[in-house]
Amino acid sequence: MAIFLVIPAAGAGTRLKSPGPKALVPILGHSILSWTLDAFAAVSFERVVIAAPPERLPEFERLFRGKAAVVAGGPTRSASVRRGYQALGAAPEDLVCIHDAARPMITASEIESVLSAARAGGAATAATPIVDTVKRVEGERIVATIEREGLYAAGTPQAFRADLLGRAFETGREATDEAGLLELLGVSVTAVPVSRWNLKITTPEDLELAEALLRRRGKGPAG
Repeated sequence: MAIFLVIPAAGAGTRLKSPGPKALVPILGHSILSWTLDAFAAVSFERVVIAAPPERLPEFERLFRGKAAVVAGGPTRSASVRRGYQALGAAPEDLVCIHDAARPMITASEIESVLSAARAGGAATAATPIVDTVKRVEGERIVATIEREGLYAAGTPQAFRADLLGRAFETGREATDEAGLLELLGVSVTAVPVSRWNLKITTPEDLELAEALLRRRGKGPAG
């Protein structure tokens, strides 16, 4: 069983107020994507594919040559993952791991935990228990309080047997993550608890927090 990695990195970073692709926004002298790739360096992958903004392919190929193959991403995250998956050449029994470019804080042990769960059950996702009280709001008015027991925030990495992921893509459906696509097929997805530090960099505040955490780690990406 080979393991493949797809990193969707075509996002524009509008909420981050970035003039270019979010994946290339610097933290401590290295791009967000460089930090993310470094987090996966301890895991052996048959192939790593980055789905990049189509108009920035030469730049991504130059920056990440030797670390990953680069393909043109799509207009949505789901489309980018699908294009990355199509470029892998994975066999049905192989595992495909998917991780957001904007989640550089994941650890090697958490990655291995998700992969182990996917090997055992065919589908797994990193998830973080929700600790805040959750309110449903319409306009500015709270209309319901949702019981938080058993609620998790899904993140990445997510890992799936390649044939299951292929079936999900064949439906043509869209979802905010690939675990959701497999759930629509009736596939059971294992939730693997990970640290709340596995944040997705979306806003300037997220960027500041990620910088502080990475600074505390005291080292930058190799290469």
